[in-house]
Amino acid sequence: MKSIFVFVAIGLMFSAGCVINVRTSVPTAVPTQASQVVLVSSVSPTRVPTATFTPTFTPTQTRTPTATFTPTLTRTPTNTPRPTGKITKIDTKFKSTLLNQERRIIIYLPPGYNDSPQRRYPVLYLLHGYGGCNDKITEWEAWGLKDQAEAMIVSGKIQPMIIVQPDGFMDDCQPSYFFNHQPGMTDGKPWGDYIWGEVVNYTDKNYRTLARRESRAIGGFSLGGQGALSLAFLHADVFAAVGAHSPSFRGADGSIPVINDWNWFNQFDPIWIVQNKSISRELKIWIDVGADDDKVRHCGPGSDRCVEAFHALLLAKNIPHDWHGDWLGRHEGPTYWGPHIPDYLAWYAAQLAGQ
Repeated sequence: MKSIFVFVAIGLMFSAGCVINVRTSVPTAVPTQASQVVLVSSVSPTRVPTATFTPTFTPTQTRTPTATFTPTLTRTPTNTPRPTGKITKIDTKFKSTLLNQERRIIIYLPPGYNDSPQRRYPVLYLLHGYGGCNDKITEWEAWGLKDQAEAMIVSGKIQPMIIVQPDGFMDDCQPSYFFNHQPGMTDGKPWGDYIWGEVVNYTDKNYRTLARRESRAIGGFSLGGQGALSLAFLHADVFAAVGAHSPSFRGADGSIPVINDWNWFNQFDPIWIVQNKSISRELKIWIDVGADDDKVRHCGPGSDRCVEAFHALLLAKNIPHDWHGDWLGRHEGPTYWGPHIPDYLAWYAAQLAGQ
């Protein structure tokens, strides 16, 4: 089924923490020591590369893409009746061995979950942005994620799926940016391994998931969009689809304490990964950004760290992806990401293999 979504949104500023970073040097990369994480499922996790990389950074001028990929959405057939009822929200904590602390996690179990004990479900992992630390509800939930997912499942517009929202904030309420921090230079905690390893493990172990890559997707907005791309590109054997909604491409320009060394950060940077590594052709990719987004859409002089340049890079590398750059809106939740939640959910649900 082919879906084209157009929404009009205007806005108020929501995630003002996003900035455009410009690379100023050509580092020599060093090898990474990855944390040891074993998934409960049959998936074999992809390790952080151990070879020495010598990246070449070529500034990319902002340009208008000349092509786009149109998604083909095919709803996964099901032999089970359409579910009724409400989403069950679970707001809990679990012990992370990698981070050595209790971590908050919010899980939405779809309508009908408790009525169909033999049924298993695909899982969507959604990452947050800069705000929302210690809130009783997540940013996604504040913009209507729970209610809209519930309505779409009950009406049959999307297949039932579990939605997981992990907490990626550090103790000081600063975001971790969902990558492994450099030992000795920062807190050294493997925040990326925590997401793709421990959060996935915990979900598969405690809930009736379809524990396979074909039934897992990951996405996020703003800095969570960058994190989702990084995790999916590095672990395409764990996730089958990735969505980046107005992703903010942070870099090691010194403005963010935990991203302070290009030699370390390159291996987690989606831009460097696309420029220097092979991306799995089986990975489904979605990119969107508001037409009026003055935070992350356009690049600064001599920079390639913006959504338009990343879209152009994917085109140049002939990497298929679904692109939406004509929706009105700024870098804001209530008037851009929130109104497009139905678009996001429809796309994720269509990519995931159900039971």
